[in-house]
Amino acid sequence: MKTVDNQIPMFEGIPSPDDLARLADLLLEAGLETIELSDGKGARCFMRMTAPVTRPDVQITEDAASATEATSRLEIRAPYFGTLVLTDLAKVGTSVAAGAVVAQMQIGVLQIPVIVPVAGTVMDVVGEDGALTGYGALIVQVEPAN
Repeated sequence: MKTVDNQIPMFEGIPSPDDLARLADLLLEAGLETIELSDGKGARCFMRMTAPVTRPDVQITEDAASATEATSRLEIRAPYFGTLVLTDLAKVGTSVAAGAVVAQMQIGVLQIPVIVPVAGTVMDVVGEDGALTGYGALIVQVEPAN
């Protein structure tokens, strides 16, 4: 496996087991779940990864009211990098269902949905529609429904 700019893997044939292991590491580092490679001649390689479960960082604040409010809000972050395209559901005060798409990350024709995992109410919209957004950037905060 060669790399372009030490980042993008380039293959001249079927990836070796070491190359596949490196790709798996890159997927996990980028927070991606799947990748498909093809050589344009019919050979394809599809990988699906499951990220290890990690404990989210806990913020400690001196103001108890702020701490309670911060812990009750769910932060929805960019699952990929690209141009952020907010949907009508990404407005403060909007009720959202579990699985609702509040935005999309767009790179060329590729669109990756930004999904709210629980039902609730949008409390804050941090992401800017049309802005280039990095992986893991905060997009919206949702107050989960009781």
